[in-house]
Amino acid sequence: MADVGPEALGKDVFLQLLTTQLQYQDPLDPTDSTQFVAELAQFTQLEQTSEMNAQLSKLVEGNILLNNFGATSLIGKEVQVEGGLFSLVEGSASDFSYQLGGDAQEVVIQIVDGIGDVVRTFNPGAQQAGIQRASWDGRDANGNPLPAGDYSFNISARDQAGGPVSSETFSSGIVSGVLFENGAPFVTVNGGNIPASDVISVR
Repeated sequence: MADVGPEALGKDVFLQLLTTQLQYQDPLDPTDSTQFVAELAQFTQLEQTSEMNAQLSKLVEGNILLNNFGATSLIGKEVQVEGGLFSLVEGSASDFSYQLGGDAQEVVIQIVDGIGDVVRTFNPGAQQAGIQRASWDGRDANGNPLPAGDYSFNISARDQAGGPVSSETFSSGIVSGVLFENGAPFVTVNGGNIPASDVISVR
């Protein structure tokens, strides 16, 4: 029999080669029993490995289904996600949060509309490292109410020496739907589709 490892053959091909070898061996000079037993052991190992792989595949598929069904339970709930995108509802304030990587002497918050224009700027002053929260009343710098729609916010911060302080933005919204792409669940929040793994908290 050719020296080919079981990992290179499927079990059906491996068994076919083994039976063909037995069929065409010389009765006066049969295959060495030690070699024959080793080949049978190889086949047994291949069979067990194939069954194990099949069971693992079923287990993975089951876990994916559980994760997908779990994501649907978020529909209608308020979640906090990574990123600065949020929706403004006319007549109500929008809450958002961010995390500073270090103590900041100066923090600037910019509210940006859907076409990229800065419509409001806040200067909350010095803030410590960690999670910070802010609220926007939906008005521009002159106090005029802005139309409902999608907005985002940016954070820029500097320390006492004037160097930049790293920041990360978060936003909240109601999950309006769930979709699946390549087996992974995405939740629809504030008009955008976000990986369910990016959800930080649920209220």
